[in-house]
Amino acid sequence: MRKQLIIGITAAVIGAGALTAGIASAKDGWDRCGDRQGGGRYEQMEGKQNMRMSRMAEKLGLSEEQTNQMQELFQNKRGQMKDQRGGMRDMHTALRDLDVNAADYDQQVAALVAKAQEDTAQMITMRAEQKKAMFAILTPEQQQKFMEMRPNKPRS
Repeated sequence: MRKQLIIGITAAVIGAGALTAGIASAKDGWDRCGDRQGGGRYEQMEGKQNMRMSRMAEKLGLSEEQTNQMQELFQNKRGQMKDQRGGMRDMHTALRDLDVNAADYDQQVAALVAKAQEDTAQMITMRAEQKKAMFAILTPEQQQKFMEMRPNKPRS
């Protein structure tokens, strides 16, 4: 029973990590090296996000109004995703700090598994809602172009 719970929480943690990494790297033009001169980590991230937004606006032919709507959408979702990642970090810490010899260890592990599943579901839902809102801004032609820009799309 204990092994199954440990396997379950491990799978949930790995899945959540893989999902987060997949979402982060799925953006077109993700520049991992970037310009390292000046500014802190968050300034660099914001600069990269602005650069990605500019590239997307150019490739999709977004109007100024569409670009502004997209920037607002991404800015609103950025805070929510940051909070979600913080919750995942807290869950990792809680797992690390569990006392294996505690009488209620199995229940604590089961609670962490349930929390990880809930957090992962929320992250997936937030990402899907963001895509839906983004597609509401785009024209059908721009939606098609966006889908073609995806780096790891399945080959037909």
